[in-house]
This record gives sequence, structure tokens and C-alpha cells, in this order.
Amino acid sequence: MVAVMNWGAWAVAAVLALWMGFDLWRTNRAYDESFLLSSEEGEIVDADVGETAARS
Repeated sequence: MVAVMNWGAWAVAAVLALWMGFDLWRTNRAYDESFLLSSEEGEIVDADVGETAARS
């Protein structure tokens, strides 16, 4: 039983690592590196949606 739980935990860890890698790849393709490094808190907002009400 403990061996099954051990393999299950490793499987969950592998899935999470793959998910984070995929998200890293997707984010790097969606945004320029200079944009990601220079943004202020809350500045990354979808241009079509925006948050004009919250900022006014």
C-alpha cells in the first residue's frame, strides 16, 4: 500500500512539473521577455478587457 502511495505521489509531482513547464513555454510565447520583466504590480492586463473602472 505504501509503495502505491509513493508511486502516486511521484506521478502527481511529474504531472505538476510538466504542467509548469508547459505554462512556462506558453507564457514565454505569449509575452515578450522585456514586458514580463518590466511590468509593475497589476500592470499585465488583457488589452481588450482592461481594468479602466478599477484604475479611475
